Amino acid sequence: MSGSESPEKSELASAIEDQVQEWSTSSNDALQISLYRGNKVVSDFGPAQTYPIFGEEEAIFGYRGLNISLSLAAHNLRPHMDISWTEKFTQIGDIKASDIREALEDFIPESAFATKSRAEALADPDAASFTPPGILLHSYTHEDHRFEVWKASLSDEGAREIMDNVQTLVPMFIEGGTILTLDEPWVADRWTLFTLYQVDKKAANTSPYVFVGFSTSYRIFTLPDRRDPSEHDLALLQHNETDMDAILRRWNSETADEDEALLKTPLQLPSRERISQFLIIPTHQHSGHGAALYNTVFTDLIAPDNVSELTVEDPNEAFDDMRDVCDLLWLRKNNDDFASLKIETQIDSNKLKMNEDIPVDDIVSGDARARIKKTSKIMPRQLGRLVEMQTYSKIPKLNRSMNRISRKEKSTNEMDRAYYLWRLYVKQRLYISNRDVLSSLEREERAERLDATIENIQVDYNRLLELADKRATHSVDNQTTTSSGAPKRKKKVVLESDEDEDDASAGNVAPASSKKKKRKTT
Repeated sequence: MSGSESPEKSELASAIEDQVQEWSTSSNDALQISLYRGNKVVSDFGPAQTYPIFGEEEAIFGYRGLNISLSLAAHNLRPHMDISWTEKFTQIGDIKASDIREALEDFIPESAFATKSRAEALADPDAASFTPPGILLHSYTHEDHRFEVWKASLSDEGAREIMDNVQTLVPMFIEGGTILTLDEPWVADRWTLFTLYQVDKKAANTSPYVFVGFSTSYRIFTLPDRRDPSEHDLALLQHNETDMDAILRRWNSETADEDEALLKTPLQLPSRERISQFLIIPTHQHSGHGAALYNTVFTDLIAPDNVSELTVEDPNEAFDDMRDVCDLLWLRKNNDDFASLKIETQIDSNKLKMNEDIPVDDIVSGDARARIKKTSKIMPRQLGRLVEMQTYSKIPKLNRSMNRISRKEKSTNEMDRAYYLWRLYVKQRLYISNRDVLSSLEREERAERLDATIENIQVDYNRLLELADKRATHSVDNQTTTSSGAPKRKKKVVLESDEDEDDASAGNVAPASSKKKKRKTT
């Protein structure tokens, strides 16, 4: 008997496959999300992905004419789920239709299934008087519409309700996104919710607020300093971080004899802030709202004196682009040290000898970089890229070529020297980030890899600088009434460190606080 299948088995397998295909529906196509203000749809869109809910194939078996409708109240995102079909597969043995509700229950609040009528589920007699929880941070106008950014602690009941509801969108739009769990009060206190709304004050008998996007941040206490702990820090180690009041009492008792003021809340302890989730709904993407929300969140999070650094969980490429441009423009506008950064071209030739370490602090002022880091609170890896972009932007395009640096630092053209030294500066960063890989290569191959990577970095920086120039003149903030786009994906570089900037993870023009397995992409 041959190893190949018999014609009968082959025909049976083909028939089964045809049957499966006939009764299969794309879960991405079947699911539709609508935001309602009263009985009117104000936003209508499909999910970016449904594999966290329905599996890697993103397919639902056993239905014809399948429609999964997730309706959300536009102001507080109260959900309603309706599942309908024209025909359902009759079970044959173990083969049966997918249990759609069971698949959804881990991601959609139980209240979404509680009532059969969408109008009944989303009805809110207090909608007209609804105000987003927390405080108004920022407002701006865009295309004659008003937008507002609000901030609230997740210990606030109203903020928790909105957060619970908005979490329904996380697995559908944030790569690897999962639902936040805030079981302990001390955890909720450390989370902040930022919401972005479009506001129509002329709306009658319903809420003037329509949800546009949100972000969350998490306060990470930096005590004790485990790298170089003092006696004071070691004493704090005796307490579990869940007992924040005990840590606060210990801190205050240790500083009672000093000039420092006593702290009233654990949130005043030395900390870092971490942007965790970030999402603009599809109907409002590509319009600058992501940048407006990010800029507001950034400015607010770095303001407290006890916050030393701002990080982002596992940002995807689209978010990285937006963040790069926003941070670059913010630093140029608000930090004189950064705005004046340039490549120093008068370097002692002895420091540039082959066996010497690259004098990065001479090429780009180390003192200026330290001041920028302290005042901006941007984490080192991100700030390093911004410094590279800023100093690169000061070199004319004509001089940004390998053909111009045959004489290296001895060139008579200052900008040719600047470009050569800029490349050295970037090479040092790349080498440190990829030391294990590069140290195993022969010198010639190592040089080729570094040169190829820098060429790709230049392509990326050229794109980002062009985007920054456009954003500077067309930003929604240029249309604001008070002070306060989806960029192209990055070109892959030949050699770059994959090191995360934080111990957690973020998402899709929207980072996500996620520990779930991420789908592989190419």
